[in-house]
Amino acid sequence: MFGFVVLAAALVAAGRGAWRAPSFRGAALSLLGVIATGTAFYRVHEHWSVLDALYFSVTTGLTIGYGDLAPSSTLSRVFTMLYAASAVSLFAMVGGLLARTGLAQRRARRHHHDPS
Repeated sequence: MFGFVVLAAALVAAGRGAWRAPSFRGAALSLLGVIATGTAFYRVHEHWSVLDALYFSVTTGLTIGYGDLAPSSTLSRVFTMLYAASAVSLFAMVGGLLARTGLAQRRARRHHHDPS
């Protein structure tokens, strides 16, 4: 549990630092928009609950794919292929930018504490 708290704190700190960069804000807001679009699409076309549609949108974007939900129509399958390509890319971009910021913050702390 302690490790999770430390990881969460580091993620929040990296997120705060990354938010200052326009590239991160653009990627994060684009990711939220894509997830919202996917959620709305599956809610309307698959008649899933909002929670199920959001769950499918996130698990697809993170390439988890449990298989408990699956698109049933041709339109939904085509949408899912296009959705997955954009969502996976955006999740990777946001994750990469967060990692870069977190590493830069860690280097800065080490440099600040290093007396040499």
